[in-house]
Amino acid sequence: MILQLDQLAVLIRETSILVAIYGIYVLSLNLEAGYLGLPQFGKVMFLALGGIAVGGIATKITLLLYGGAISAKLGFSPLSNLGTYCSAYQYQTIGIINDIFTKSPFEGVIFFLMAVVLAAILGGVFGVLMAGPALRLREDYLGIFLLVSAEMVRVVSTYTPEVACGVFGAVVPDPFVWLGEWRPWAYLGVVALFLLLSFVVLERLGNSPFGRALRAIRDAEVAARVFGKDIVRFRVRVLATASALGGVAGALLVFYNTYVQMGMFVPLETFRGWAMLIIGGVGNNVGALLGVVVYFVLDKVLSIYKEGIRQVVNVDPVFFQYIIFGIIIILVLMYRPQGVVGEKPAKTLKRRILEKLRRET
Repeated sequence: MILQLDQLAVLIRETSILVAIYGIYVLSLNLEAGYLGLPQFGKVMFLALGGIAVGGIATKITLLLYGGAISAKLGFSPLSNLGTYCSAYQYQTIGIINDIFTKSPFEGVIFFLMAVVLAAILGGVFGVLMAGPALRLREDYLGIFLLVSAEMVRVVSTYTPEVACGVFGAVVPDPFVWLGEWRPWAYLGVVALFLLLSFVVLERLGNSPFGRALRAIRDAEVAARVFGKDIVRFRVRVLATASALGGVAGALLVFYNTYVQMGMFVPLETFRGWAMLIIGGVGNNVGALLGVVVYFVLDKVLSIYKEGIRQVVNVDPVFFQYIIFGIIIILVLMYRPQGVVGEKPAKTLKRRILEKLRRET
């Protein structure tokens, strides 16, 4: 199968958007698992919380704000009967809001920023709540607890219509609808900007004394405690920061789809993130991003040529993808356990700069 030029451009654009969104997601996982050594097996919970922030909170705020215009056109108030709205009136209602955003782009941008901030706050709050068990449970039990917590959030939100329209899923207003046919390219720029900011912040954090303290806690917690490091404070800060970034990634993913169904946040999403991190390199932000790129490039290639693969190996392409990624992970763990780009020592100031600072103080 040979792709035309326009098809190739669309493929590169859509893959790049997913790479940017999951890049933020995997960078936040790397902060928890790579720098601090937490067994974060419930990471998908924070993607789900980002979905709740957009589809369950921010969208309802817009329904409240534009309730008059919606009632005038549909003769129906969405918030007065969520069941009817979720099952029959979502597309008409969101279409009215999108028309408003088309005429007033500023309101759409404000809605987008509000939703992203809500996602970060919601994720950060739940991250702090998860810090309690993280301080008391052993690593194996902590991993199980986080996995179960993520499933609990998914199941409860899926079967609670008040959260994000339950099993129907929530249609989300498009804050960039006013861009017309340039909307996908503009959204690529937006998510790329979020990825760049996340990478710069986490890279500086990892090379700071805070990041070196995280590595010390990961490698020798008792020794770090003896040297006066407050383990509790470090874990709370890391979980809050990483969880907030996970929430932002979830919000960006929902805006990409302009739809969220809470049942989509299955444990597989957590282990996809782990697969990307293992392939790229644990404890290295560049490696984490490289792992995301490798994963999605292989995923798209296998998806494009799935029919040819079916004829050659007579295996369902979906399961064949799992087999390929499983083999890659096994080979990486056997022959390059540090990943494609292994962890490197934290960068410090040059000796002459340290000497100058020492003399000044």
